[in-house]
Amino acid sequence: MRNALKTGLGRLITLLWGFLKQKRKYALIAIFLIAIGYIFGVSLESIEAMLIIGILFVLASVSTMYKRLFRAPPALELMTFTTVIVTMKYGLVAGLIFGALSQLVSEILSEAIDAQIVIFIPARALISVWIWASMSLFGVNDLFTLGMIAIVFYNLTVQPISFFIGDVQLKAKTIYYTIGYTTLNIFIFAFLSRPVSALLGLG
Repeated sequence: MRNALKTGLGRLITLLWGFLKQKRKYALIAIFLIAIGYIFGVSLESIEAMLIIGILFVLASVSTMYKRLFRAPPALELMTFTTVIVTMKYGLVAGLIFGALSQLVSEILSEAIDAQIVIFIPARALISVWIWASMSLFGVNDLFTLGMIAIVFYNLTVQPISFFIGDVQLKAKTIYYTIGYTTLNIFIFAFLSRPVSALLGLG
C-alpha cells in the first residue's frame, strides 16, 4: 500500500514538474503578476472578486443571444439574477456599473439594439438601488427575496413606459414580456438562490 502510494505520488510530482518545465514561461508570468499584485496592494480577495464578476458578466451578457435566431423580447435572461448577486456581494456602485454594462453588452451581442435601450440600461442599473435600499434600510439579505424585489421594481420601471407610449403591437409585446420575464425569473431565483448563496457566501 505504501509502495503504491509512493509510486503514485512520484508519478504525480514527475508529471507536475514536466508540465512546469514545458509551460515555465506561463508559470513565471503568473508568479510575476501575483507578485506585482501584492506589491501594489492587489489581494487574493480582489482577484477573486474580478473572477466572480467576470464569470457573472459573461453569463449575463450571453444569456439573451438566442435573440439572434428569433426576435423575441428577452424574457429569459440572467442579467437580473447576476446584478442582484453583484450588488449583494460587492455593493451599490459595483451593481450599478454591472447592471448597465451587462445590459449594453447583451444588446450588442444579440444584435438587438433599438430605441428601447435608453429605457433598459437605466432600469437594469437601478435594480442595484432597490437591492441596496432593501438591504440597508430593511435588513433584507436573502437572495430569493431580493430577487423578487428586483423583479417587481424592474417591471415598475420599464413596463409602464413601454405600455403607455407604444402602439398596439408594443402594448402586446410588453404584456408578453412582463409575464415571461416575471415567470422565468421567479423560476431562476427559486432554483438557483440557495446553491449560489452557499457557494458565494451570500446572506
